[in-house]
Amino acid sequence: MLESVSPWRNRIRHMTASLARLGKFMLVGGVGTLVNTGVLVVLYQHLHVALVAASAIATELAIANNFLWNNYWTFSRRTLSLHRFARFNMVSLGGQCITIVTLWVLVHHVGTYYVVANITGIGLALTWNFVANVSWTWRPER
Repeated sequence: MLESVSPWRNRIRHMTASLARLGKFMLVGGVGTLVNTGVLVVLYQHLHVALVAASAIATELAIANNFLWNNYWTFSRRTLSLHRFARFNMVSLGGQCITIVTLWVLVHHVGTYYVVANITGIGLALTWNFVANVSWTWRPER
């Protein structure tokens, strides 16, 4: 009877750890969203950089910020790896495409305020970023 309970405990532990990791990833993403939005507002509204270019620059700065926090805190890796950063950046560029397309469509075709459109795009990119990073960037060592 004890043997049948053990697999459930392991599954619950695994699910709890996965939810904690998702929570950390979302918190890091929230900080990255603040970085992204702040840089976007400065570049677009104050320095008059084109919207798509400003979004790309802001997103890349947020990507670097998120990588550092996720590497050390979310996934508890104590060393920096250029290979891991390259993977994270590739995954995040997919998320950046989702964000920029959403931003462009919502601003130019729907008339949404650009900050709201940007945050909406970041929210849509979250699922892609988390799943791809867990399964590729920080996959368990074999």
